Amino acid sequence: MAVSGWPATFSSLANPHFRLLWTSMLFSFTAIQMSFTAQGFLTYDLTKSATSLGVVSLGWGIPQLLFSLLGGVAADRLHKRWLIVFSQSTMAATSLLTAVLIQTDVIALWQIFVMALVTGTVFAFNVPARQAWIPELVGHEQLMNAVALNSAAFTSTGIVGPGLAGGLIAVPFIGLTGVYYLMAGCYVVVVLLLLRTPGGAPTRDRERPSLLQDLVDGLRYVRRHKVLPILLLMGFVPIVLGMPYRTFFPVFASEVYGVGSVGLGAMGMVMSIGALAGSLGVASLSNTSKRSLIQLAGGLGFGLTLILFAAAPTLPLGLAALLFVGLAANGYWALNNTMVLGSTDPDYYGRVMSVYMLSWSVMPFAALPESALADALGVQAMVASVGALLVLALIAIALLLPGHRRLRDQEGGPLPAAPTR
Repeated sequence: MAVSGWPATFSSLANPHFRLLWTSMLFSFTAIQMSFTAQGFLTYDLTKSATSLGVVSLGWGIPQLLFSLLGGVAADRLHKRWLIVFSQSTMAATSLLTAVLIQTDVIALWQIFVMALVTGTVFAFNVPARQAWIPELVGHEQLMNAVALNSAAFTSTGIVGPGLAGGLIAVPFIGLTGVYYLMAGCYVVVVLLLLRTPGGAPTRDRERPSLLQDLVDGLRYVRRHKVLPILLLMGFVPIVLGMPYRTFFPVFASEVYGVGSVGLGAMGMVMSIGALAGSLGVASLSNTSKRSLIQLAGGLGFGLTLILFAAAPTLPLGLAALLFVGLAANGYWALNNTMVLGSTDPDYYGRVMSVYMLSWSVMPFAALPESALADALGVQAMVASVGALLVLALIAIALLLPGHRRLRDQEGGPLPAAPTR
């Protein structure tokens, strides 16, 4: 009988292979969390424009949109460890090059955009490979716990990364240059740890169809599945409507709260404290029933707390709201991610997760019009509006779409995987 509750929160870390992968991701996620603060500060410091923040975010999103599905096929056909090693090595190189450009005082907006393009390209291959590797290492019984702890690793580094980056930027002899050098070093540590992690071999034998047929099979699998389409939609809507809010942290820090890099780092740090609580909460649930209702409550909470954050007139009130934004949002996505993987046949892990990643690739395209609205109407009015729209959209999905009813009807048991053909 599976143990549930807080004693089981870290149970999947008893697996030494998953523990090694998880540790490597701590370093990777630390660098990524630092980059959110550093890249946003650098872009806004150069341009003083919310639209520029959206443009750089678009640089990340374009390759995600173009290559996410191919990344999923690659995760199912190629060695997952080497895919991740390649992506982390490339991210180390882009961080190092950015540090040199800042240090030599030649950094420009177009260079930041190009770095985002390169990073977004390799990330499109990194995420499906990492997500598809987790079930292989831990098995189905520990999957919910392992996915939630993977999410917790990302959010826990968000407590350290933004604050560390913001604080180091404020130190004259370190600044942005030192932050990017540190990020490059983190990625190097990731590569060294991954080289010691076993497994990650392709899940399919060498008698494979073509790349195009693999891609078509994966999309057909999702379309014919009983619950994956509604789960992917439930992941898509909050990502596209809600998540671009983080792009505008530099605007809130500068224009609303009147604080510098330290305040900007504090915003990301406090949000991540809440997000960590959300992830650990899902990890402690084990294979609980009522998954879809808990997920829906988290999504509605995300929208409502975004409205509270937008209305906060001071930094302390904004930080309090961000604590609950992180709690609701990350609990929502940790549970959604688990339900998607738990419903998927192992041969399709990579391709299904690549479809899931398409949602994140579309997010920067939403950030661009939102950034224009922020410049025109004010960032607070824009964030409050998307929070309200998110609440209405999730209520409509839950009440009107039969797929959500099927999810509720199946509560208490494992989510079914579709036939492979």
